[in-house]
Amino acid sequence: MNMRLEGKAAVVTGAGSGIGKSIAEHFAKEGARVALLDIRGETAEAVAGDLAGDGHIALAADVADSASVAKAFADADSAFGQVDIVVNNAGVDRVEGDGFDAAMKGELQILHMSDDSFRRMFAINVDGVFFGMREAVKIMQRVGSGGSIINMSSMAALAGLGLPHYSGSKAAVLGLTRSCARQLGPLGIRVNAVCPGVIDTPMTAAVPDFALKGLIQGTPLGRVGKAEDIATAVLYLASDESNFVTGQWMSPNGGLVIC
Repeated sequence: MNMRLEGKAAVVTGAGSGIGKSIAEHFAKEGARVALLDIRGETAEAVAGDLAGDGHIALAADVADSASVAKAFADADSAFGQVDIVVNNAGVDRVEGDGFDAAMKGELQILHMSDDSFRRMFAINVDGVFFGMREAVKIMQRVGSGGSIINMSSMAALAGLGLPHYSGSKAAVLGLTRSCARQLGPLGIRVNAVCPGVIDTPMTAAVPDFALKGLIQGTPLGRVGKAEDIATAVLYLASDESNFVTGQWMSPNGGLVIC
């Protein structure tokens, strides 16, 4: 049986749970060796131990820390001798002091959001993507075989859904993706983004029931997404099936946002 990622080496950030875990599982089933990065190294190790195939590694890394990201990528490069696919998936939708509880009461979140919470959101969601892309390009350029970088944005980047710090950070990811796709295309490196809708993961478990019900009612397909719904989109962008696709975004969101 031909496997879509046979002979490839991949790095997936935020791979200890949720969407990142599902991406790692899909990649491994398709023949890739996977480096699973997570701020909680032990959770990445647990996932790595259950993956199909051999040669996977788990690495602790804080994507908001450039030195931590650089070390993790260096370790992956040392283990694999190449990195063909990078998924910058790690991210958060809430941080301490961001006024989320006030927003759930109908108050203006921006008036309850601290400077530190705004900067922390961008440090994880934007800096983390930038650091991951930079390290990926160093390796891919040296190896000279091109590659595929997939950045995790959100449907919140496409429409005004509230959470201004989160939406702003995910919109920045789209800007980074498009700009780097243009610069890196001549090297054979493709850069794309995925913009998930509401997905059933640990990150969304804290969404109040009334808010979740409203989102489902506004979704033409009538349900929240599963992590696998995103992983299959990422798998397409990672594979050679998308070898003429760069600078684009896909948004598996059940029709909640159509644009």
